[in-house]
Amino acid sequence: MSSTAASPLHNLWSIVLSRVAGAHIELGDYIPNSGERSSSREGGIASVKRGTESELNDVSRVGGPRKSRSKPGRHAPVSRSSAVEHFAIPGHLSAKQAYVIVKSGIPSRSLEPLSDHLGIGKGAAAGVLGMDRATANRKVAKDDVLPPYAAESMLRLLELDAMARDTFETDEEAAAWLRKPHPMLDGETPLDCAKSGFGAEHVKDILNAVKYGGVV
Repeated sequence: MSSTAASPLHNLWSIVLSRVAGAHIELGDYIPNSGERSSSREGGIASVKRGTESELNDVSRVGGPRKSRSKPGRHAPVSRSSAVEHFAIPGHLSAKQAYVIVKSGIPSRSLEPLSDHLGIGKGAAAGVLGMDRATANRKVAKDDVLPPYAAESMLRLLELDAMARDTFETDEEAAAWLRKPHPMLDGETPLDCAKSGFGAEHVKDILNAVKYGGVV
């Protein structure tokens, strides 16, 4: 099914990357999908570096409506001339890339596509980032950036989301799993557990067990 409308997840990533002034994404010969995180660590999907505003792969221009869902282990060859149109949602960011994004600031308007993608209310979306609703509303009204702790939580959550989408058949199943209380989390939802870094690591362990060991 084809559509010219960008998904909430594409909108979210375009906002997340919109303030990375002077940084660029180097796509290389292949765009790995979220199922190829191990190879992306070595220089695949998103290598942030300094550059000029005229570069083809300006981060502020990345985040088009098309999303690659090729099977794990397969590649989608693209030319640099069409790299922006074939942008694949990152499955992994290096520590340096995440640092640049957090330092540059993530706009608070990212809360709306985050809530749309996860199927939760805006107040709940603020909550999973560690913000109260009043603070979130004030930030959005002023078109301010998220506090650094909330920006870090956003990137942590997006990495978990990429793992969940790689584990389950559809994006809807992945989002539903993140919202549902899990017995291995003492009845908490993965979203709630992921509010802390250690909690997020625990959720990753469960996702790996789901993918490779059959745990649900």
